[in-house]
Amino acid sequence: MPSPLSPPSRSSYGSDSSSSSTASSISDFRFERINFKKLLNSYFSRWDKKRITEIDVLLKRNEGKEAKLMLMLAKRYDTSNPLNAVYVKYHTARLSKEQLDDFAALATVYLSVFRPSDLAEVDNLLEKYKGKEDELFSKLATNFHAINPLKIRKIEQNIDYKQALVDFFEQHDVSKVEEVDGILAKSVGKEAILFSVLAEKYRAMNGLDPLLTARLDGSDCNDYVSLLQLYLAIFHPACTSSAESMLSRYGLGRESELFAKLSDKFRSTNPLSICKIVNKSNDTVTKHVCLDNTSCLSRPLPQSPMIATR
Repeated sequence: MPSPLSPPSRSSYGSDSSSSSTASSISDFRFERINFKKLLNSYFSRWDKKRITEIDVLLKRNEGKEAKLMLMLAKRYDTSNPLNAVYVKYHTARLSKEQLDDFAALATVYLSVFRPSDLAEVDNLLEKYKGKEDELFSKLATNFHAINPLKIRKIEQNIDYKQALVDFFEQHDVSKVEEVDGILAKSVGKEAILFSVLAEKYRAMNGLDPLLTARLDGSDCNDYVSLLQLYLAIFHPACTSSAESMLSRYGLGRESELFAKLSDKFRSTNPLSICKIVNKSNDTVTKHVCLDNTSCLSRPLPQSPMIATR
C-alpha cells in the first residue's frame, strides 16, 4: 500500500484496511456518513455549475473511492479539497483538548476524512516522523490539498454574556438591566446575534467589543487566519470555521478590506487597529485555503428573540 505522502493510486482507494491501534481511539467518526451529494452540490455551485447535473453519475462511478474523487476535483479546479469543510467541522466541534494535543488522534481523524483506506498506516507514519510531526502534517496537507490540522486554532468559547449585557445596558439603557436574565433566556445559542442587534438599535459599539480588545492582546496582525477565527468566535461563532474561506474569496492583499467590512457589520473595533503588529519578511506569502463554499458575509443577521426594548 502506498504511503499517504505519495500521490494516490487507483488501487489505494476502496481497498480494505484494518484499523490500527491508534485509529480505535477515535470511534465516532464514520467516513460513510458524509453527505457527498450535498458536498459536491456546494462545490460545483461555486466552481462549475454545469456539472451539478452530473453529481449522481459521478458518485455512482466513484462509489468507494469518494476521497480520491474529492482530491481529483481539487487538483483539476486548483482549489482546496471539498472535504476540508467536513474535517474542520469535526476538528473544532468534536475533538477534546487532549486529542488536539495528541498527534496520533489528529492523524487518525485526518486520514479518516482524507484517505480512510490508509488508517492502518497511522502508527508507521508517526514512528517515521517522530519529532518531525510539523513536517508530516505539512506534507499531508499539501498532498491532500487540505488544511493543516496543526494550524487550526482552537478558539476559546467561554464568554460571560450576562456580565457583558449588564455592562452594555448600564451604559446605554439602565432600565433594562433587571431584564438581562430574561433576554438571555430567549437568546440561548444566539447571544452574539443579540449583541449585534442591540448595537444597531442603540447605535452603539457592540457590547462584546471589550472582549475582542482583551483577547487580541499580543496577537500577530499578519496571521490573518487566526485573527479572523478569533474575531468570528466572538461576533459570529457560527462562521468561525469559515475564516479561511472568507479570506480566500477576498484574496491576498485585501485582508484590511475584509476586516473593515466586518467591523462595520458588527459595529465593533477593527481588530487590525488594535492588535500587535509583528514585522515579517516581505518575501513571506500566506496561501489561504478555502474551507467551504458559503459566504458568511452575504448572510443577513437573523432576528434576535430578545425582549422588545422600551
